[in-house]
Amino acid sequence: MSIIFINLKWFYSFLYVYLFYPGIPDFRNAFTVNKVCSSSLKAMHLATQSLMIGTREIVLVVGVESMSQTPFYLARGENGYGDVKLVDGIQRDGICDALLDQPMGLCAEKTAKDYGFTREDQDNYALKSYKLAEKAWEKGEFSAEVVEVNVRQRKGLPDLVVKEDEEYKRLIKEKVSILSPAFLKDGSGTITAANASSLNDGAAAIILASKSAIAQNSTLKPIAKIVAFADSARAPIDFTIAPVDAVKLLLAQSNMSKDEIARWEINEAFSVTALAFIQSLDLDPKKVNARGGAVALGHPIGCSGARIVVTLLHQLEAGEYGIAAICNGGGEATAVLVQKL
Repeated sequence: MSIIFINLKWFYSFLYVYLFYPGIPDFRNAFTVNKVCSSSLKAMHLATQSLMIGTREIVLVVGVESMSQTPFYLARGENGYGDVKLVDGIQRDGICDALLDQPMGLCAEKTAKDYGFTREDQDNYALKSYKLAEKAWEKGEFSAEVVEVNVRQRKGLPDLVVKEDEEYKRLIKEKVSILSPAFLKDGSGTITAANASSLNDGAAAIILASKSAIAQNSTLKPIAKIVAFADSARAPIDFTIAPVDAVKLLLAQSNMSKDEIARWEINEAFSVTALAFIQSLDLDPKKVNARGGAVALGHPIGCSGARIVVTLLHQLEAGEYGIAAICNGGGEATAVLVQKL
Protein backbone atom coordinates (compact mmCIF):
# COMPACT_ATOMS: atom_id res chain seq x y z
CA MET A 1 0.00 0.00 0.00
CA SER A 2 1.19 3.48 -0.82
CA ILE A 3 0.00 6.63 0.92
CA ILE A 4 2.12 9.78 1.15
CA PHE A 5 0.24 12.10 3.51
CA ILE A 6 -0.34 9.43 6.12
CA ASN A 7 -1.61 9.38 9.68
CA LEU A 8 -2.84 6.44 11.74
CA LYS A 9 -6.51 7.24 11.16
CA TRP A 10 -6.03 7.14 7.40
CA PHE A 11 -3.85 4.05 7.55
CA TYR A 12 -6.36 1.93 9.45
CA SER A 13 -9.29 3.31 7.45
CA PHE A 14 -7.67 2.19 4.21
CA LEU A 15 -6.73 -1.17 5.73
CA TYR A 16 -10.33 -1.67 6.77
CA VAL A 17 -11.65 -0.89 3.30
CA TYR A 18 -9.12 -2.93 1.35
CA LEU A 19 -8.11 -5.80 3.61
CA PHE A 20 -11.44 -6.57 5.26
CA TYR A 21 -13.22 -6.71 1.94
CA PRO A 22 -15.21 -9.96 1.49
CA GLY A 23 -13.09 -12.70 -0.03
CA ILE A 24 -9.77 -11.57 1.41
CA PRO A 25 -8.67 -13.98 4.17
CA ASP A 26 -8.22 -12.79 7.75
CA PHE A 27 -4.57 -13.86 7.98
CA ARG A 28 -2.87 -11.03 6.14
CA ASN A 29 -0.53 -8.18 6.84
CA ALA A 30 0.06 -4.82 5.23
CA PHE A 31 2.55 -1.99 5.22
CA THR A 32 2.96 1.36 3.53
CA VAL A 33 5.71 2.48 1.17
CA ASN A 34 6.83 6.10 0.91
CA LYS A 35 9.00 6.89 -2.11
CA VAL A 36 7.11 10.10 -2.77
CA CYS A 37 5.66 10.06 -6.32
CA SER A 38 7.16 6.63 -7.05
CA SER A 39 5.59 5.03 -3.96
CA SER A 40 2.99 2.72 -5.48
CA LEU A 41 5.28 1.64 -8.32
CA LYS A 42 7.99 0.90 -5.75
CA ALA A 43 5.39 -1.02 -3.71
CA MET A 44 4.74 -3.08 -6.83
CA HIS A 45 8.49 -3.66 -7.13
CA LEU A 46 8.75 -4.88 -3.53
CA ALA A 47 5.70 -7.11 -4.00
CA THR A 48 7.30 -8.66 -7.08
CA GLN A 49 10.48 -9.39 -5.14
CA SER A 50 8.47 -11.12 -2.40
CA LEU A 51 6.90 -13.36 -5.05
CA MET A 52 10.29 -14.11 -6.59
CA ILE A 53 11.84 -15.29 -3.34
CA GLY A 54 8.74 -17.25 -2.33
CA THR A 55 7.69 -15.38 0.81
CA ARG A 56 4.34 -14.48 -0.77
CA GLU A 57 2.08 -16.08 -3.37
CA ILE A 58 -0.48 -13.33 -3.98
CA VAL A 59 -0.03 -9.63 -3.20
CA LEU A 60 -2.48 -6.75 -3.50
CA VAL A 61 -0.72 -3.49 -4.36
CA VAL A 62 -2.76 -0.37 -3.69
CA GLY A 63 -1.79 3.22 -4.40
CA VAL A 64 -4.09 5.77 -2.83
CA GLU A 65 -4.03 9.48 -2.09
CA SER A 66 -6.58 11.98 -0.82
CA MET A 67 -4.84 15.31 -1.24
CA SER A 68 -8.08 17.12 -0.45
CA GLN A 69 -7.86 15.70 3.08
CA THR A 70 -4.18 16.48 3.68
CA PRO A 71 -3.87 18.18 7.07
CA PHE A 72 -2.04 21.28 8.15
CA TYR A 73 0.79 20.71 10.63
CA LEU A 74 1.50 22.32 13.99
CA ALA A 75 4.92 22.00 15.61
CA ARG A 76 4.97 20.27 18.99
CA GLY A 77 6.80 21.47 22.09
CA GLU A 78 7.31 24.88 23.63
CA ASN A 79 6.36 27.68 21.27
CA GLY A 80 6.93 30.52 23.67
CA TYR A 81 5.18 33.82 23.25
CA GLY A 82 3.38 34.69 20.03
CA ASP A 83 1.48 33.04 17.21
CA VAL A 84 1.80 29.45 16.04
CA LYS A 85 2.37 28.84 12.32
CA LEU A 86 0.35 26.27 10.39
CA VAL A 87 2.31 24.36 7.74
CA ASP A 88 0.54 23.06 4.62
CA GLY A 89 1.12 19.31 4.46
CA ILE A 90 0.90 19.25 0.66
CA GLN A 91 3.48 21.98 0.29
CA ARG A 92 5.89 20.53 2.83
CA ASP A 93 5.67 16.82 2.04
CA GLY A 94 4.26 16.75 -1.47
CA ILE A 95 5.50 19.46 -3.79
CA CYS A 96 8.72 20.57 -2.11
CA ASP A 97 12.04 18.76 -2.36
CA ALA A 98 13.20 17.96 1.17
CA LEU A 99 16.88 17.91 0.20
CA LEU A 100 16.85 21.21 -1.67
CA ASP A 101 14.16 22.83 0.48
CA GLN A 102 12.51 24.34 -2.57
CA PRO A 103 9.43 23.67 -4.70
CA MET A 104 9.90 20.91 -7.25
CA GLY A 105 8.59 23.32 -9.84
CA LEU A 106 11.90 25.19 -9.63
CA CYS A 107 13.68 21.94 -10.49
CA ALA A 108 11.39 21.56 -13.48
CA GLU A 109 12.19 25.13 -14.53
CA LYS A 110 15.87 24.14 -14.65
CA THR A 111 15.00 21.18 -16.86
CA ALA A 112 13.08 23.46 -19.22
CA LYS A 113 16.07 25.78 -19.42
CA ASP A 114 18.59 22.94 -19.87
CA TYR A 115 16.58 21.41 -22.72
CA GLY A 116 15.46 24.68 -24.25
CA PHE A 117 11.73 24.02 -23.82
CA THR A 118 9.74 27.24 -24.00
CA ARG A 119 6.51 28.20 -22.27
CA GLU A 120 4.74 27.62 -25.59
CA ASP A 121 6.24 24.11 -25.90
CA GLN A 122 4.92 23.19 -22.48
CA ASP A 123 1.51 24.77 -22.99
CA ASN A 124 1.10 22.95 -26.29
CA TYR A 125 2.05 19.65 -24.66
CA ALA A 126 -0.48 20.26 -21.87
CA LEU A 127 -3.25 21.01 -24.37
CA LYS A 128 -2.37 17.79 -26.18
CA SER A 129 -2.56 15.82 -22.92
CA TYR A 130 -6.02 17.23 -22.20
CA LYS A 131 -7.17 16.54 -25.75
CA LEU A 132 -5.99 12.93 -25.62
CA ALA A 133 -7.64 12.37 -22.23
CA GLU A 134 -10.91 13.88 -23.45
CA LYS A 135 -10.85 11.73 -26.57
CA ALA A 136 -10.10 8.58 -24.53
CA TRP A 137 -13.03 9.24 -22.20
CA GLU A 138 -15.37 9.94 -25.10
CA LYS A 139 -14.37 6.69 -26.83
CA GLY A 140 -14.78 4.68 -23.61
CA GLU A 141 -11.12 3.69 -23.51
CA PHE A 142 -10.95 4.13 -19.73
CA SER A 143 -14.12 2.13 -19.02
CA ALA A 144 -12.29 -1.16 -18.46
CA GLU A 145 -9.92 0.30 -15.86
CA VAL A 146 -12.12 2.74 -13.94
CA VAL A 147 -14.53 1.74 -11.17
CA GLU A 148 -17.30 4.17 -10.26
CA VAL A 149 -17.31 5.57 -6.73
CA ASN A 150 -20.36 6.43 -4.62
CA VAL A 151 -19.70 9.44 -2.38
CA ARG A 152 -22.05 9.78 0.56
CA GLN A 153 -23.76 13.14 0.89
CA ARG A 154 -25.59 14.83 3.74
CA LYS A 155 -28.62 13.08 5.18
CA GLY A 156 -31.51 13.01 2.78
CA LEU A 157 -29.42 13.61 -0.32
CA PRO A 158 -28.63 10.83 -2.81
CA ASP A 159 -25.07 9.59 -3.17
CA LEU A 160 -22.86 11.40 -5.64
CA VAL A 161 -21.78 8.84 -8.25
CA VAL A 162 -18.42 9.56 -9.86
CA LYS A 163 -18.00 7.54 -13.05
CA GLU A 164 -15.23 9.44 -14.78
CA ASP A 165 -12.37 11.75 -14.01
CA GLU A 166 -13.35 15.39 -13.54
CA GLU A 167 -9.97 17.04 -14.04
CA TYR A 168 -9.85 17.11 -17.83
CA LYS A 169 -13.20 18.94 -17.94
CA ARG A 170 -11.94 21.83 -15.84
CA LEU A 171 -9.55 23.18 -18.44
CA ILE A 172 -10.33 26.62 -19.88
CA LYS A 173 -8.25 26.50 -23.04
CA GLU A 174 -8.32 30.25 -23.58
CA LYS A 175 -6.55 30.84 -20.26
CA VAL A 176 -3.65 28.43 -20.76
CA SER A 177 -1.40 30.91 -22.55
CA ILE A 178 -2.12 33.83 -20.21
CA LEU A 179 -1.70 32.18 -16.81
CA SER A 180 1.08 33.57 -14.64
CA PRO A 181 4.12 31.35 -13.98
CA ALA A 182 3.72 29.41 -10.75
CA PHE A 183 7.32 29.36 -9.52
CA LEU A 184 9.54 31.97 -11.18
CA LYS A 185 8.07 35.45 -10.95
CA ASP A 186 10.94 37.36 -12.60
CA GLY A 187 9.56 37.05 -16.11
CA SER A 188 11.55 33.93 -17.01
CA GLY A 189 9.10 31.38 -15.62
CA THR A 190 7.61 28.81 -17.99
CA ILE A 191 5.70 26.46 -15.67
CA THR A 192 2.10 27.26 -14.79
CA ALA A 193 -0.85 25.58 -13.15
CA ALA A 194 -2.04 24.53 -16.61
CA ASN A 195 1.12 22.82 -17.87
CA ALA A 196 1.81 21.04 -14.58
CA SER A 197 -0.19 18.33 -12.82
CA SER A 198 -2.84 19.35 -10.32
CA LEU A 199 -3.74 18.31 -6.76
CA ASN A 200 -6.06 15.31 -6.80
CA ASP A 201 -7.61 12.37 -4.99
CA GLY A 202 -7.32 8.92 -6.50
CA ALA A 203 -6.62 5.23 -6.05
CA ALA A 204 -5.35 2.35 -8.18
CA ALA A 205 -4.87 -1.34 -7.39
CA ILE A 206 -3.00 -4.24 -8.95
CA ILE A 207 -3.00 -7.94 -7.99
CA LEU A 208 0.30 -9.77 -8.38
CA ALA A 209 0.56 -13.55 -8.20
CA SER A 210 3.28 -16.17 -8.52
CA LYS A 211 3.22 -18.89 -11.19
CA SER A 212 2.38 -21.51 -8.58
CA ALA A 213 -0.53 -19.46 -7.22
CA ILE A 214 -1.94 -19.06 -10.73
CA ALA A 215 -1.55 -22.78 -11.41
CA GLN A 216 -3.44 -23.65 -8.21
CA ASN A 217 -6.22 -21.08 -8.58
CA SER A 218 -8.37 -21.18 -11.70
CA THR A 219 -9.99 -17.83 -10.85
CA LEU A 220 -6.70 -15.99 -11.35
CA LYS A 221 -6.51 -14.88 -14.97
CA PRO A 222 -3.21 -13.08 -15.58
CA ILE A 223 -3.29 -10.28 -18.14
CA ALA A 224 0.43 -9.46 -18.16
CA LYS A 225 3.79 -10.44 -16.77
CA ILE A 226 6.48 -8.29 -15.20
CA VAL A 227 9.74 -8.49 -17.13
CA ALA A 228 11.98 -6.13 -15.14
CA PHE A 229 12.13 -3.25 -12.68
CA ALA A 230 14.72 -0.50 -12.35
CA ASP A 231 15.48 2.44 -10.07
CA SER A 232 17.73 5.37 -10.93
CA ALA A 233 18.97 8.56 -9.34
CA ARG A 234 20.47 11.90 -10.29
CA ALA A 235 21.13 15.11 -8.41
CA PRO A 236 17.89 16.14 -6.66
CA ILE A 237 17.48 19.20 -8.86
CA ASP A 238 17.42 16.94 -11.95
CA PHE A 239 14.74 14.56 -10.67
CA THR A 240 12.52 15.20 -13.70
CA ILE A 241 14.95 13.41 -16.04
CA ALA A 242 15.76 10.48 -13.74
CA PRO A 243 13.18 8.26 -15.54
CA VAL A 244 15.41 8.37 -18.63
CA ASP A 245 18.14 6.54 -16.72
CA ALA A 246 15.68 4.04 -15.25
CA VAL A 247 14.44 3.17 -18.74
CA LYS A 248 17.97 2.70 -20.04
CA LEU A 249 18.64 0.30 -17.17
CA LEU A 250 15.44 -1.62 -17.93
CA LEU A 251 16.32 -2.05 -21.59
CA ALA A 252 19.88 -3.09 -20.77
CA GLN A 253 18.72 -5.65 -18.18
CA SER A 254 16.23 -7.11 -20.64
CA ASN A 255 18.52 -6.98 -23.69
CA MET A 256 15.87 -5.02 -25.56
CA SER A 257 15.77 -1.84 -27.63
CA LYS A 258 13.31 1.04 -27.36
CA ASP A 259 11.92 0.08 -30.75
CA GLU A 260 10.50 -3.12 -29.21
CA ILE A 261 8.33 -1.12 -26.79
CA ALA A 262 4.79 -0.62 -28.10
CA ARG A 263 3.53 1.86 -25.47
CA TRP A 264 5.07 4.18 -22.91
CA GLU A 265 3.56 5.78 -19.82
CA ILE A 266 5.56 8.56 -18.17
CA ASN A 267 4.07 10.38 -15.21
CA GLU A 268 3.47 13.98 -16.19
CA ALA A 269 4.41 15.69 -12.95
CA PHE A 270 5.10 18.58 -15.31
CA SER A 271 4.74 18.83 -19.08
CA VAL A 272 8.50 19.32 -19.24
CA THR A 273 9.00 15.91 -17.60
CA ALA A 274 7.37 14.17 -20.55
CA LEU A 275 8.98 16.47 -23.13
CA ALA A 276 12.46 15.74 -21.76
CA PHE A 277 11.66 12.01 -21.57
CA ILE A 278 10.57 11.86 -25.22
CA GLN A 279 13.50 13.91 -26.47
CA SER A 280 16.17 12.13 -24.40
CA LEU A 281 15.08 8.67 -25.55
CA ASP A 282 14.15 9.79 -29.08
CA LEU A 283 10.67 8.29 -28.80
CA ASP A 284 7.67 8.49 -31.08
CA PRO A 285 5.37 10.94 -29.21
CA LYS A 286 2.32 9.03 -30.44
CA LYS A 287 3.39 6.03 -28.36
CA VAL A 288 3.80 8.05 -25.15
CA ASN A 289 0.80 8.72 -22.87
CA ALA A 290 -1.56 8.00 -25.74
CA ARG A 291 -4.61 8.56 -23.52
CA GLY A 292 -3.31 11.69 -21.85
CA GLY A 293 -1.27 11.91 -18.69
CA ALA A 294 -1.14 13.40 -15.21
CA VAL A 295 -1.38 16.98 -16.51
CA ALA A 296 -4.92 16.18 -17.67
CA LEU A 297 -5.84 13.22 -15.45
CA GLY A 298 -4.26 14.41 -12.21
CA HIS A 299 -1.39 13.31 -10.01
CA PRO A 300 -2.61 11.95 -6.65
CA ILE A 301 0.91 11.28 -5.46
CA GLY A 302 0.64 7.89 -3.76
CA CYS A 303 -1.62 6.58 -6.52
CA SER A 304 0.17 7.68 -9.69
CA GLY A 305 2.76 4.91 -9.99
CA ALA A 306 0.11 2.19 -9.93
CA ARG A 307 -2.24 4.25 -12.11
CA ILE A 308 0.18 4.55 -15.02
CA VAL A 309 0.77 0.78 -14.94
CA VAL A 310 -2.98 0.09 -15.02
CA THR A 311 -3.42 2.50 -17.92
CA LEU A 312 -0.46 0.96 -19.74
CA LEU A 313 -1.80 -2.58 -19.39
CA HIS A 314 -5.15 -1.57 -20.87
CA GLN A 315 -3.48 -0.20 -24.00
CA LEU A 316 -1.24 -3.14 -24.87
CA GLU A 317 -2.19 -5.94 -27.23
CA ALA A 318 -1.24 -9.58 -26.56
CA GLY A 319 2.51 -10.07 -26.82
CA GLU A 320 3.35 -6.36 -26.77
CA TYR A 321 5.80 -4.78 -24.34
CA GLY A 322 5.24 -1.55 -22.45
CA ILE A 323 7.18 0.61 -20.01
CA ALA A 324 5.85 2.80 -17.20
CA ALA A 325 8.19 5.27 -15.50
CA ILE A 326 7.81 7.90 -12.79
CA CYS A 327 10.17 10.40 -11.18
CA ASN A 328 10.18 11.38 -7.52
CA GLY A 329 11.63 14.03 -5.28
CA GLY A 330 15.23 13.55 -4.22
CA GLY A 331 16.42 12.97 -7.78
CA GLU A 332 15.09 9.44 -8.23
CA ALA A 333 12.83 7.41 -10.50
CA THR A 334 11.30 3.94 -10.75
CA ALA A 335 10.30 2.11 -13.94
CA VAL A 336 8.78 -1.24 -14.91
CA LEU A 337 8.78 -3.26 -18.13
CA VAL A 338 5.71 -5.45 -18.71
CA GLN A 339 4.45 -7.77 -21.43
CA LYS A 340 0.77 -8.26 -22.18
CA LEU A 341 -0.29 -11.92 -22.26
